[in-house]
Amino acid sequence: MSTRLAGIVWALCLALCVAIIGLTPGADLTTAALAGIALAQWAMRGEATRTARAVAGLTLGILLPGFFSYIIPETLVSTRQWLAGAQALAPGSSLTHWRPPLLATLALMLLAIIILLRQRAYLGAPVLLSGAAMLTAAQLLTALLPASRTPLLVPHLDGFALLALGALVLAQLLLVRPWWQSKTRLKRSLLPASTLILATLALWQYQHRHNVTALYNTTQQDGARLTARLSDNIQDHLEAMRRFAHAWQLLTTPPTEQQWRSQAARLHDKDFLYLLNIAFVRPDSLIDYVYPRNPLNRDVQGQRLFEVQTQSTHALDLALAGKRQTSTDIIELLQGGPGIIYYLPVYNASQTPVGAAAMAISLPLLADTLFNALDPDTALLSWQTHGRVLASFGNPRRQGPWAHQYRLDLSGQTLDVVQRPRRDYLLARLSRLPALSLTIGLMLAYLLYMVLYTFKRLDEQNIAFRRSNARLQEEINERQRLQEEVEWLARHDELTGIANRRYFMELVEEQRNTHPLSLVLCDIDYFKRVNDQLGHLVGDHYLEVIAGIGQAVMAEHGGFFARYGGEEFIGCLPGADQQHARHVAETLRQRVYQRALLHADGHNVSLSAGLVTHTTGTPNMPRLMQAADDALYRAKQRGRNRIENADNASVSDA
Repeated sequence: MSTRLAGIVWALCLALCVAIIGLTPGADLTTAALAGIALAQWAMRGEATRTARAVAGLTLGILLPGFFSYIIPETLVSTRQWLAGAQALAPGSSLTHWRPPLLATLALMLLAIIILLRQRAYLGAPVLLSGAAMLTAAQLLTALLPASRTPLLVPHLDGFALLALGALVLAQLLLVRPWWQSKTRLKRSLLPASTLILATLALWQYQHRHNVTALYNTTQQDGARLTARLSDNIQDHLEAMRRFAHAWQLLTTPPTEQQWRSQAARLHDKDFLYLLNIAFVRPDSLIDYVYPRNPLNRDVQGQRLFEVQTQSTHALDLALAGKRQTSTDIIELLQGGPGIIYYLPVYNASQTPVGAAAMAISLPLLADTLFNALDPDTALLSWQTHGRVLASFGNPRRQGPWAHQYRLDLSGQTLDVVQRPRRDYLLARLSRLPALSLTIGLMLAYLLYMVLYTFKRLDEQNIAFRRSNARLQEEINERQRLQEEVEWLARHDELTGIANRRYFMELVEEQRNTHPLSLVLCDIDYFKRVNDQLGHLVGDHYLEVIAGIGQAVMAEHGGFFARYGGEEFIGCLPGADQQHARHVAETLRQRVYQRALLHADGHNVSLSAGLVTHTTGTPNMPRLMQAADDALYRAKQRGRNRIENADNASVSDA
């Protein structure tokens, strides 16, 4: 992707993110954090680094309290304390208003930290971006996958906010791509760290689902225990009513009003305040006595139930006939509100039915009485029948995603008890371990990346250093070779490869204390003809051959050989007297002649030489060389292809 095209795609992603944020209904901290990251990325794109880092730092700051609320144990700072602090700043707010879901919080924090680190790869920005991308993908997968039997508690962002977060991650990737694509060490360090992040996310998902399922089962069991207590309480109530009805069997006449009120007060005022009344009904359905005598029951006494409450006629008729204990369905009571009326036969001492005891239970009052000991902020409890809510208890705001339903038997009448735990209560009881594990896993992935990246960087620097040393060593060797070559050229003849005059003089200087010391100055006879008639290439070849012969002969006798200049050569024989030196010189002359190097006319190339031997004292090289040159001159004048000794007088003077 070209730089220009990448810039266009980046601008479109960021514009899409801003548009989505603008379309998100309602303003909360999630929206503010998304807008902050978008603004910081825009500033970073425009190279306004300070502005980008300031906005990113502010965004990170507003996300930190929500992040800490996920990982700090409930025993240190409770959810109610977090909520109280949030409501002090924004009255009426809830946990979801001032903190995004955990995965979104971490993803937004990582995007902010990337900008604070100036998107530097060596500071760990790539692994942070990888983590943000995986966190966003995890939320997306959670949103797309079918819901499980147990809905999660705030598992991911919803709707536009999730799309906006994905656009921010993509925009950040396009923003840093030109900086990171050339770094080969990045991939080697990022892959293991990203694998660790993936494993951490899988562990978090498992722990989170396990804890949510355990909490779901716990709240369900709590509701079941509560329903069982309610059932036991109602059974105790019914048993007490039976004892109350049987107590009149000791009388031979129907109870008086004073007797009825005295016994009913003991039952009502001590244990069953939720009873609207305890009434004595005559066989003709007239309500004769009512306890308590309060404004609610004032209009009830004296009424005939067969006339005013036809829904209870069948149940009342069975009780008045003395057949059995009965109860109505859930009906509208004379006092108002839904309830149940229990009718129990009243007998005298001769077991003759004299009326019935009517006990009216108000279901809302019963619910308030039984639920009075519960915390209203824990859950919303409701009694329902056929979809109609008869009574409810608890705070209806911010309900959680779960609704537990139970059946409550009211001695023949069945009620549905629905428990809806509040979200804040559930979040307070939810374990912090998964969030802590996810945080620690991300930190370990970051540290792993930093260690690997640092080692890769040091390794590359070490390789570069070794390569630099190798190149430097090669350069040193090359310079040494060139230096040796220069030194060799300074001391040797380039054509023949033997020592030149300068090197020859240094070698002779080293032998100045050796006695005797003989010098042989040689010259190729008629060499100019060779160059003129056969060419310089042939001449150069002859020079190379003769130089090789001379060097070999001199070396055989402990001497050395050099090119003196042009077609002249010179040899030195340390420790050789005149007779021995002349023998060596003759050997050289003969080998050159026998080599059959031909002139243009077919004659062999020959060699003339002048021999000088120094016997005592310090040699005077100029005088010795002059004496050898004079001897060579005589050899040429006397016919060439011969050896002449230097004049003894000149040698002794030297």
